[in-house]
Amino acid sequence: SLMNIEVVVAAPVLDEAHLLNVGVARSHQGQGLGAALLQRVIDSACAEGATRMLLEVRAANDQAIAFYRRFGFSQIGLRRDYYPSIVGREDALVFDKDLR
Repeated sequence: SLMNIEVVVAAPVLDEAHLLNVGVARSHQGQGLGAALLQRVIDSACAEGATRMLLEVRAANDQAIAFYRRFGFSQIGLRRDYYPSIVGREDALVFDKDLR
C-alpha cells in the first residue's frame, strides 16, 4: 500500500533532478519496493528532460549508499555537518547519476 512508501522529488531545474527522499517502511523493506520506486522516479525525471539526478545521503548510512550505488549513482562530493544528529552534526555524501 502507498501508506508504506514515501517519495519526494524536487522538480527538475534546467536539466537536473534532485532526489530529496525515498523511504519504505521497515516492515516492507527487502521486497523490491524501494528499487521499483527509485526506478519510477528516474524514468519520470528522464521523461521530463532531466539528464542528471543528484542526492545527498548520510555518510553513515551504508545501506542507502549501497542501494544508490546499485542504481549507478557515484559520489561526487561531501557536505560537512549537513545533517543534524543526536551527537551534533553528520556529513552528507553527494551522489549523482547521468540519466542520458
